[in-house]
Amino acid sequence: MKPTTTPTKLKFAVTLSALLFAFAPASGAPQLQGTSFDPSFISAGDRVNISANIRAVDYPDKNWDSEKNLKATLKPGNRLTREYVTIEENRDQSIGFLYPQGIWNQRYQVKIDSGAPTGSYGFEIHMQYLEDGQPVEIQTGEDSYNFTVIRKFSIPVDNEGVGISGNVRETSPPTPRPGDDHVQVSMSFTNTGNKPVEEVEIRPNSLESVKPAFSEDEKFFIDRLNTGKSAEKTISLEIDEDTDPGLKTVDLETEFEDISGNTYTETVELPLRIEGRPDLELVEKERKMRAGQTQTLDLKVRNQGEQDAESVTARLLAERTQPFKLEDRSGYIGEIESGEEGSAALRLTADRSASLKEHNIKIQLRANGDSEEGDESVYTYTDQVDIDLTSRTQSPLIYLGILLAVLVAGFGAFRYVRRYDNGDTE
Repeated sequence: MKPTTTPTKLKFAVTLSALLFAFAPASGAPQLQGTSFDPSFISAGDRVNISANIRAVDYPDKNWDSEKNLKATLKPGNRLTREYVTIEENRDQSIGFLYPQGIWNQRYQVKIDSGAPTGSYGFEIHMQYLEDGQPVEIQTGEDSYNFTVIRKFSIPVDNEGVGISGNVRETSPPTPRPGDDHVQVSMSFTNTGNKPVEEVEIRPNSLESVKPAFSEDEKFFIDRLNTGKSAEKTISLEIDEDTDPGLKTVDLETEFEDISGNTYTETVELPLRIEGRPDLELVEKERKMRAGQTQTLDLKVRNQGEQDAESVTARLLAERTQPFKLEDRSGYIGEIESGEEGSAALRLTADRSASLKEHNIKIQLRANGDSEEGDESVYTYTDQVDIDLTSRTQSPLIYLGILLAVLVAGFGAFRYVRRYDNGDTE
């Protein structure tokens, strides 16, 4: 008959079970009499105060050691608690000696993450007796163990918690485009949680190409939002001219408090679709003329935008101090499709007395948006042509003087010949 052997791990398990049985309620092991929570209805994002009543029962034969102090530490009890709860106050310290039948109210504080899902969040209170600050050891034969009593409880968490959502109700103009400097976006902010929120502060986070149009649009306030209620705010945005068309997202950082004074931060997204637009520019910007010359400027205009330009016109804008006379102030080009070119011919005359140098004349390009794309905007672009006056034309007075001199000389010659002929006759 083989002898029976007991593995070491099994021995330890049997010993530990015996210890736990020995420290049953009748043996003086501290008991958890009950727990309560504030707030009583707990949501994601809440900061929760936990009140736990710890009670000591009689030791066998009323034999206890008042030098032994009790420590009751709060720890996470399941996966949800470990992932979504921060234990801000676990009371990892002695609460003194707890006499048999005595009750001690221990308070803890935890913070539930704002994104915590619905579920039962488990906690454990680890209780140890201390002597001279060290855990009391229990001797079993040749071995000794630090004995810890673990009491468990749980709190239910609702994942709705506290939250704010935002929805775009209206945009003016309905189709924002690059260069629009006053796009008004009307948004509705709704309390999607299960408790009122107060002191709501909303800050738009500017993109590189989309930013608040005015300083007063950099921050908004809502005094209070009850559960399920909404408030509407209008945000004015400025869109840079170089913004690429497409869907942009402006993040609105919202900070608010619940009625218990807990503070929350949440990001609400403002979607903004930016449509294309025509973009006109001159292709050739340098010309040469002579002072006193009348010349036709053949202007080539290219549409480098995303949409067609309709009813395009080009207009010369010369200042009074500039030495030019505008024979044609404007010319009609018509439609220029995206990526194509159009042309206009405008005449001007340079004063003969003008300084021989480079002069800049502004050209204003004006176009309507693509009506087939619903763009009813009128766009204006200002460019310039550099006209280099390199020399002067001859004054017509020179030719008139030469002609007059020729006539005088001819008349004198005629009279001389006539006199000579009369002299010969005599």
